[in-house]
Amino acid sequence: MSVMAVTKKISHCTIAHKYDYNASFADRKYREKLRDSRPGINMTKRELHQKDKVISPLIKRGQSSYHILINHPELDMSVRTMYSYLNQGLFTTRDMDLKRKVRFKPRKCHKTQITNRTVFANRLYSDFCNLELPSYVEMDTVHSSRESKKTLLTLFFTKEKLFLAFLMNRCTEGSVRLVFDRLEKRLGTYEFASVFEYILTDRGSEFGDPVALETGVNGIQRSSIYYCDPMQSGQKGGLEQAHTMLRMILPKGTSFEFLTQWDVNTIVNHINSTPREILGGRTPYSMATETFGDEILKAFQLRPIEPDQVNLTPKLIRFNH
Repeated sequence: MSVMAVTKKISHCTIAHKYDYNASFADRKYREKLRDSRPGINMTKRELHQKDKVISPLIKRGQSSYHILINHPELDMSVRTMYSYLNQGLFTTRDMDLKRKVRFKPRKCHKTQITNRTVFANRLYSDFCNLELPSYVEMDTVHSSRESKKTLLTLFFTKEKLFLAFLMNRCTEGSVRLVFDRLEKRLGTYEFASVFEYILTDRGSEFGDPVALETGVNGIQRSSIYYCDPMQSGQKGGLEQAHTMLRMILPKGTSFEFLTQWDVNTIVNHINSTPREILGGRTPYSMATETFGDEILKAFQLRPIEPDQVNLTPKLIRFNH
């Protein structure tokens, strides 16, 4: 009976201060604490200054955050963290200095298309897809400003992400054929046929004679050419991305009149020495060396650029004149 009596006596709460649990209030306080613990950066001013000495000059060279971090592991930060610090204005350079921060204007006009429809027989994009190729070459042209008729013939190896460009005095079928003939003479017919076995291009009039391009200087077939669907530049998206990098150095409206092939080779070398995330941090140049060998890259007049010397801004060519 005594135990029962005690139990009944203390069955209610005897604590003077009582609290009600409010789930919404508790969640809000938790999030405030979580947020307040994050302001600032996890490094000293000296450490930030040391990182800025490396990062800012390379960004001014047009290098991407990924390029910088893959070649400077001592920075010990992620791409997202670097973008965050740039947005906060913690570095000498600002986020507007990033090469992709300001997009290029979309193209307003289209080049002349092939009028002879018979050339597309068995060369359509659907025919190309049926081949199920692991790798091939994409081809296009990049035009100068209206003051110059000079054009760049561009080629892109989809597996290695290797980019090539050749200066042409005119954007004609004959000019493209001349570039092909010169490459075949440098490489040899067998090597040319091996490297450029399959080519995918758009329907520009300069590519209107596929048989002439496919036939080598000795009358031997050296390549097979196929065409994208009309107005479908995304079907050769790798080359379009390479053109984006090219336009960082040669913005639209730039005249190619005083450009030399030596200048073009310099531009191509810097683009091919830029690490790609899709290649696991390797450069197209190193991938192509492994696939094709040094001799073919020498025939392409390519050479590697030191990581910190890579420059993807218009200053690259201005310094050379």
